[in-house]
Amino acid sequence: MDIKNHQMTAHSPSTLEKIISVPIGDKLSNHRKTFGSTYRRLNPDLPSPTVTRSGYRDFIHPYEQRMLTVRELACLQTFPVSWEFTGVRLDSYSSKRKTTMTQFGQVGNAVPPKLANAVASAVLKQFFNGA
Repeated sequence: MDIKNHQMTAHSPSTLEKIISVPIGDKLSNHRKTFGSTYRRLNPDLPSPTVTRSGYRDFIHPYEQRMLTVRELACLQTFPVSWEFTGVRLDSYSSKRKTTMTQFGQVGNAVPPKLANAVASAVLKQFFNGA
């Protein structure tokens, strides 16, 4: 089966060193000064934190020494495996780089499909059953 958007990032030695230093369920900022909420190793027994457009550097795979792929982040957002994100994949952002929304950005900016469905169902129920 060809799984779309499941390309792993080639990490630099300094990034790999940071990843290796974070235990399951922990974050890098508990061990050294960092910017924002980057480098959090997921705990497979707990819900995921919120996926954001900078997801390429937010979540470390619980067992492997790497960041999550676009596909893995999309699964956290409840997108079906058949859904394909198109456009530029970019693993980093730069103010000097001019690009359309990246695949990581598309996932992070999206409303999770199951949440959208629940909200739509509640709105329909309110309009048609609550009057």
